[in-house]
Amino acid sequence: MIANLDEALQALFDFTSVRVPGRSSVETMRRAMALLGDPQERFRVVHITGTSGKTSTSYYVRALLEAAGRRTGMTVSPHIQTLNERVQIGGVPLAEPQFCSYLDRMLAQLTPMRGQLTYFELVICLALWVFAAEDVEYAVVEVGIGGERDATNICFRCDKVAVITPIGLDHTEKLGNTIAEIAAQKAGIIVPGGTAFIARQSWEAMEVVEAHAHQIGATVRVIEPAEGEFHPSYQRVNWALARAAVTFLSERDGFELPSDMEQCRTVTPPARYEWFSVGGHRVLLDGAHNPQKMAGLVAAVREEGLGPFPTLATLSTAPHDKLVQTLEAMAPIVSHLIIPEFTLGHDDKIKTSVPAGDVAAIAADLGIQTQIIPDLPTALDALLTDPAPDLLVTGSLYLAALVRPLL
Repeated sequence: MIANLDEALQALFDFTSVRVPGRSSVETMRRAMALLGDPQERFRVVHITGTSGKTSTSYYVRALLEAAGRRTGMTVSPHIQTLNERVQIGGVPLAEPQFCSYLDRMLAQLTPMRGQLTYFELVICLALWVFAAEDVEYAVVEVGIGGERDATNICFRCDKVAVITPIGLDHTEKLGNTIAEIAAQKAGIIVPGGTAFIARQSWEAMEVVEAHAHQIGATVRVIEPAEGEFHPSYQRVNWALARAAVTFLSERDGFELPSDMEQCRTVTPPARYEWFSVGGHRVLLDGAHNPQKMAGLVAAVREEGLGPFPTLATLSTAPHDKLVQTLEAMAPIVSHLIIPEFTLGHDDKIKTSVPAGDVAAIAADLGIQTQIIPDLPTALDALLTDPAPDLLVTGSLYLAALVRPLL
């Protein structure tokens, strides 16, 4: 029996110990879902993709649905502190004993596929199975990468609502080297005859999404950023998408919207423009990890008249161009940069940071003063000894996951 979340994580890794290459994620998921009784057919789904804002939009959709009296499940990735954040019921991570019990039973049912599912596929299997067992009405499902070939695209009921946040150049090694190629992958979550909500964005992305929707007889609603004051400002588009999607669901499915929708704007995920008070400092923790997300962070900071900050930052392993562009975007709000290193995960699921020396070299070319402190707790201590009142930690959600408990 799986006793705790550490054992749960190990059980997931052990189940994926033998890999079968060359099989599509959706094909594999169909087989897995059949073994589990096709739980994805037992609830309505709001499916959320995009490059930036997926998790924030997911939290907003979930909060609005709950405020309207709907029972929800939600799965997002990556988790920031604990594995059970990936399976939430009513906005609360599934309790550890329940999580372990469900996982134990699910792995038993999936025994014929041992070694054929990735870690992410297994987590999605678990989330969808739990949602059905817990009788949720709506599942809010964030894609992992892309959309069309993503494990979450096993959710294909005709009443699924697709939400597409701003699209940028990220995961190019898997999704394509242009906005159009990436948009085609994102558009793949739209169901024939269904409805999709897309944030107004570059013509390249809009053209591809709208053409795909037209081809399959789906409707696309283009959403403008919400009016009013938002901190951070990049939440304006995420909130507008969530509000539009839930308003549509209320009209289609016959439930009343909450009387005060604005109260749900405060429900945001961890490590997204999150402030901590530590030792007389205010520390801003933000998992921005690509040029688009970093530009959003910089804009939000400047709108509040803050920065430049003493900053603790590194990036996860990525193509060189992405590293340069992300650091270029970050540069205007960095007074000096402390660069740690990290390794997080297990076996083929290990996430590592870029070697600190490589980050320092790029930063130096951009005129950023740098200090390399590979040990993360020591690097954080060094940041907290700075006399500046406001400090920043950014560059990677994996870095944020490691730093957040220390804050």
